[in-house]
Amino acid sequence: MRKQLAFVTLAVSTLVVLASLVPLGILVRNQAENRALTRAERDAQSIATAMAVASSAETGAMVTQGLAEAVIEAFGSPASISIVFPDRSFVGRPVLENENLQLARDGAAFTAMTEGGAEVLVPVLVADSPTAGDTVVVRSFVPGEELSQGVAAAWAMLFGLGVFLVVVALLAADRLGRSITRPVTVLSVAARQMGEGDLDVRVEPAGPEEVADVGEAFNFLAGRLGVLLTAERESVADLSHRLRTPMTTLRLQAETLSDPAEAGALLADIEALERAIDRLITEARRPSGGEDRPDRAADLAETVSHRASFWQVLADEQGRPTSLLIEPDEYPVAISSAELGALVDTLIENVFTHTEYGVGYILRVRKLSDGRSSLTVQDEGSGFVDLNVLRRGESSRGGTGLGLDIVARAAERSGGGFRIGNSPSGGAEVVVAFGLPQPATGATASSQGETVDEPSAPVPS
Repeated sequence: MRKQLAFVTLAVSTLVVLASLVPLGILVRNQAENRALTRAERDAQSIATAMAVASSAETGAMVTQGLAEAVIEAFGSPASISIVFPDRSFVGRPVLENENLQLARDGAAFTAMTEGGAEVLVPVLVADSPTAGDTVVVRSFVPGEELSQGVAAAWAMLFGLGVFLVVVALLAADRLGRSITRPVTVLSVAARQMGEGDLDVRVEPAGPEEVADVGEAFNFLAGRLGVLLTAERESVADLSHRLRTPMTTLRLQAETLSDPAEAGALLADIEALERAIDRLITEARRPSGGEDRPDRAADLAETVSHRASFWQVLADEQGRPTSLLIEPDEYPVAISSAELGALVDTLIENVFTHTEYGVGYILRVRKLSDGRSSLTVQDEGSGFVDLNVLRRGESSRGGTGLGLDIVARAAERSGGGFRIGNSPSGGAEVVVAFGLPQPATGATASSQGETVDEPSAPVPS
């Protein structure tokens, strides 16, 4: 915006300066010419008058060369004056015969432009003057440099004044532009900080009234978002805390079971659920904008192997063939072990929930070309009908639609990506890529939020 404003100001100020200074420059030139010609006319008129008076008093209306020389000497012998007699002789500055002299001998006094400057011709009119064409003429020549004397300096001053006015206009426009763009830039930076999770960021409303109003609206929005987010977190924490009562009831009922093995297994599941509730409460109470990545990276292969063995018992009961394919390598990922385990459980549970008994599945862990680790879950069912499963709260299979959405968000928070589609066999395929753990310097992963780069069948629309 500053550039556009400066360009418009440059164009307008240049036009205004040209419209003002060009006529002024022409006026200066004309005044210089008029000043030089007026001085020449005054000298010629004075000498002609003096010669007419002197001739009438001394020679009886006759103008002689001696009289002419005496008059010119009396006026200081100016170099520009010539006295031309009818016989083409002259006194003073040499002059060539021309049409202007003939017109002046007929009694006409005038100024004419000639080669190298201008000439002022004044006939000497005395009593009982000779016939037309025999009049003595006083000629005052004005050189061209005298006609333009001082014009170049005046034009240079006018040019400097024009440049100064344009520069002042540009500086004023730039200052005005900064007063507008600086608050907008600050607002843009604050908006990016808010987008990164810093809900405490505020701006100082400044600039024009409209821009300042936008800053106030931003502060109001930031405050409102903070209030709404706090209320949502408190609601989640409160809801999670209310689950403790039925969990306590389940624990008491489990302890009354007669079979110790069954009671122990049920109590273990209850304890795992309680830990999940505790994590949910902690996450809900965590300040916004906090670091999402764990202090210690989890190992994808180890976690997938552990959760696969947990679900293997149920898979055997339902007659589901399973495969676990892990390429020999290390698979550190920027996500906690607990969250990664819950993510793997969600993906495997979707297979059990949305496919018939006997439908098998494959778990594959491998490295992508950019060094990130990926987990692929394929089943031999009917595949995804549409992509509504990625919309939070919507599902075409009778679920809540939250499972895959939670997986996608967890993958993106880690610096990875998420994709669903159909496998070559026609079943569903889910590919999750995880970001690399942060190095000790605290640098962030450069691949955050990118699309998973793994070959697969096209995702249906």
